Amino acid sequence: MPGKRGWGWWWARLLLCLLLSLSGPWVPSSLGKPKGHPQMNSIRIDGDITLGGLFPVHGRGSEGKACGELKKEKGIHRLEAMLFALDRINNDPDLLPNITLGARILDTCSRDTHALEQSLTFVQALIEKDGTEVRCGSGGPPIITKPERVVGVIGASGSSVSIMVANILRLFKIPQISYASTAPDLSDNSRYDFFSRVVPSDTYQAQAMVDIVRALKWNYVSTLASEGSYGESGVEAFVQKSREDGGVCIAQSVKIPREPKPGEFDKIIRRLLETSNARAVIIFANEDDIRRVLEAARKANQTGHFFWMGSDSWGSKIAPVLHLEEVAEGAVTILPKRMSVRGFDRYFSSRTLDNNRRNIWFAEFWEDNFHCKLSRHALKKGSHVKKCTSRERIGQDSAYEQEGKVQFVIDAVYAMGHALHAMHRDLCPGRVGLCSRMDPVDGTQLLKYIRSVNFSGIAGNPVTFNENGDAPGRYDIYQYQLRNGSAEYKVIGSWTDHLHLRLLGICVWFVVDPSHSVVDFQDQRTLDPRFARGVLKCDISDLSLICLLGYSMLLMVTCTVYAIKTRGVPETFNEAKPIGFTMYTTCIVWLAFIPIFFGTSQSADKLYIQTTTLTVSVSLSASVSLGMLYMPKVYIILFHPEQNVPKRKRSLKAVVTAATMSNKFTQKGSFRPNGEAKSELCENLEAPVYLASSTTTPPLMDTPDDSVGHTLHQMTSGSLQSCSSSQSTSFPVPTAWGSLQMPGRHPWLHLADVPSSLSCQDPDGVKAVLWPRAPALSPV
Repeated sequence: MPGKRGWGWWWARLLLCLLLSLSGPWVPSSLGKPKGHPQMNSIRIDGDITLGGLFPVHGRGSEGKACGELKKEKGIHRLEAMLFALDRINNDPDLLPNITLGARILDTCSRDTHALEQSLTFVQALIEKDGTEVRCGSGGPPIITKPERVVGVIGASGSSVSIMVANILRLFKIPQISYASTAPDLSDNSRYDFFSRVVPSDTYQAQAMVDIVRALKWNYVSTLASEGSYGESGVEAFVQKSREDGGVCIAQSVKIPREPKPGEFDKIIRRLLETSNARAVIIFANEDDIRRVLEAARKANQTGHFFWMGSDSWGSKIAPVLHLEEVAEGAVTILPKRMSVRGFDRYFSSRTLDNNRRNIWFAEFWEDNFHCKLSRHALKKGSHVKKCTSRERIGQDSAYEQEGKVQFVIDAVYAMGHALHAMHRDLCPGRVGLCSRMDPVDGTQLLKYIRSVNFSGIAGNPVTFNENGDAPGRYDIYQYQLRNGSAEYKVIGSWTDHLHLRLLGICVWFVVDPSHSVVDFQDQRTLDPRFARGVLKCDISDLSLICLLGYSMLLMVTCTVYAIKTRGVPETFNEAKPIGFTMYTTCIVWLAFIPIFFGTSQSADKLYIQTTTLTVSVSLSASVSLGMLYMPKVYIILFHPEQNVPKRKRSLKAVVTAATMSNKFTQKGSFRPNGEAKSELCENLEAPVYLASSTTTPPLMDTPDDSVGHTLHQMTSGSLQSCSSSQSTSFPVPTAWGSLQMPGRHPWLHLADVPSSLSCQDPDGVKAVLWPRAPALSPV
């Protein structure tokens, strides 16, 4: 029956099939499995619940093309890892029983804009009223299917791609789990609230790299970043961490343009050579840019000059260093802690052209992997390319090594599977298959289940997310080494977030030697047992108590030491004073606690003295912190909100200091193209500003003849709050002085009709005196 649409609609669909069949050849239906339908540039696998997949199957195209060369490891290996995980879940009787997971997998071509266009497929069913699709078999009736509803997306790989896709997926409340995106920006839960990842954020990576740099005693380094969210955010996090920890100076920060021009990488090498003492280069770049940088270094005959440190985008990949082994020798790289999945090795090495037709890019991979051609027509006369026999085997007739992110792809798919399983258990209890409450799946509810998963991943590592959707920080440290003519990445260390180590140690302690409560009659015994009283205690020794408080004491002492070291820092870091007073007082309290507590262990009133001492010490410590750190800020917020504003970058005090020190410093500043920012962090960054007075009226200034003209020369910005003179108690400040903005290299400020001497004060309370013919302004 035609139903509500009518016979005309069905005949139009049938006519469309006939027209399409006459316009071009059709692929026989035998080429695909019943559950896998290759469609143009995507893989479609039918199922009860459909997951989306985003993988960089191809690289970025050149000369206006969207896609470039095939990526065997980064693209095909990761894509097959998702198919492998789907097969395992669909064959698992305990995980999502009687529910089949399907997929729609797309190629991002390593480009964020192309990925955005492709990802519209995921929301097609939500934005189109009639998105039905017509497929025509050989001589058969038309097969009409509706676009599948994607409930979650696995991917993407690059951070810039994930950010672009996350912006559209959140509009339709579709959760997303990435297996490789590590940019810190993605931790912003207010902007990317439906984004999660099974790899740690670059915030952890930046801290790990700073720790490695300090361990290697590199104190003067340059940074190199690919333009985009991953590279720029990574370098920004590294610079921030290096400033916080100290001991590392950034010579210059160079940026690689998104679309580099010919000769751009040669120019980058020349820039890095400008600071010849900064031989260490910290790289946050994609693998294509890394390879081009190494090629440019070899071309400039700088093999062995630079010490490279690469982020996880370099990791242990072969592609960036292939045929560039000597240039990359000694490079230190970092990669999230991972393990090789043996089950995937068996699965992938068994893939052939006959049993893997659901992967529409597998034939292209086959030709590239075995250096052959499948079609006889593709073979050119005189070429040395052989014809594929289809009997080649991966790992036997070609080299094979599992790509590093395979584990994380599998974990991402399983995280989605466990979340759906928990959701089905709660919403459809005892129901076989999907129920009405999960048809369709609500994305907001699914996100809550994703954030609460906690299971052991394919490699044995725990898979969990924090409130921002980030995984914990665990890294392996590699070095690229050449030995006996062969090159390899060798693990030389590991890094783990210290917080997790501390929590792990405490958990192990309580498991190995758990504490118990006991009733102690020793201190309250009497001659008559009927009047004996017991005290409920924790059965830990004094030594155990010291060990328990040891970590807090270590932090307290360390904080006190650095509070002393930073007591003379500039006024901008004004937190040093209250922190210092807090820590000094806390140390005094606890130094008094230790002898009192342990010195009374033999006293008859031990119970009362020790309990009172511990209680008073803890209360005093908390009160000191509240009184010296918290309450002053509350006071400012409640009673002086006008002071709760950012201070100006250049106050009158800075101007005065610059004037007095102008003979020691010279102005440094240059503009570089392509967004390059050069910053000498180890030198004075304040450009000299001269503040002087003169009776000479500047040019183009209309000044009455009978007035005494006072000028402030080369002052870039200023704000005068109040002024007074020897002839009057106060002097009115014109409005223009309070919001002075003077662009240009030689600005002037005219002060007319003022007494012979003038005392001014800025909002920061800094005072200065101006004399009519004084060479410079002197502080008071």
